[in-house]
Amino acid sequence: MKHFQLKISIISILFALISNSIYSQNKALELANALLISNLNSDCNCHNTINTNQPFFEGKVILKDSSVYKGNISINQPFENKMFTILKIDNTYNPLENDLIKEVHLTHTEEETPKKTKYINLNSDERLYRLIYKNDDLVSAYDASNEPFDKSLIGRIFIKENKTLTDTWNFWSSGPKKDVINYINDRDDTNYKRRDFESLNDLFAKL
Repeated sequence: MKHFQLKISIISILFALISNSIYSQNKALELANALLISNLNSDCNCHNTINTNQPFFEGKVILKDSSVYKGNISINQPFENKMFTILKIDNTYNPLENDLIKEVHLTHTEEETPKKTKYINLNSDERLYRLIYKNDDLVSAYDASNEPFDKSLIGRIFIKENKTLTDTWNFWSSGPKKDVINYINDRDDTNYKRRDFESLNDLFAKL
C-alpha cells in the first residue's frame, strides 16, 4: 500500500513539473513573439495613431518568413505612406507593416457557421487584397475591400490565371463588376453585359 501511495506521489510531482514546464514554455514563446513583433516595427512610430475603432476579427497573420501570429486583426491601416495590419494580442495593439506579410486569415465567428476570408500580399503597393474567388489552382480573383465578409466587389480587381496577375481596373468602366466582365470578354472574345449576370457566382463561373 505504501509503495502504491509513493508511486501516486511521484506521478503527481512529475505531472506538476511537466505542467509548469509547458506553462513556462508557452509564456516564453509569447514573450519571444512579442519581442519579435516589437523588433519588426522598431522603426514605426505609429502606435499612438492606431485607429482601434476599426473592426477587428479573429485570425492569424503569416509573415513572409513563415512566422505565424494569432490574435484579433484589423487590416490595411495607412500611416505615413505605408500600410499596416494591426494585431491585437492580450489588449496590446501591434502594428505590422504590410510589406512583411504574406497573407492574413480572418474568421467571422458571430454566425452559426463560421466564415473565413483570406487576404494576400499580391504586389508592391502594400495593400493586402481579399481573395474573393478561387477555382482550384487555375484562377483566383481578389478585390480591395477591407470588409472581409461583405459580398460586394470593392475597388481594384486582380485576377491571377496561369500564374499571371492581371490588374483589371479601367478608369472608364462602371465599376469592379464591369472590370471582371471586360476581362472575360477580352480573354474569351465574348460580349457579355452586366445584365447577363444576376449574381457574382454567375460571373465567377465564367472565370
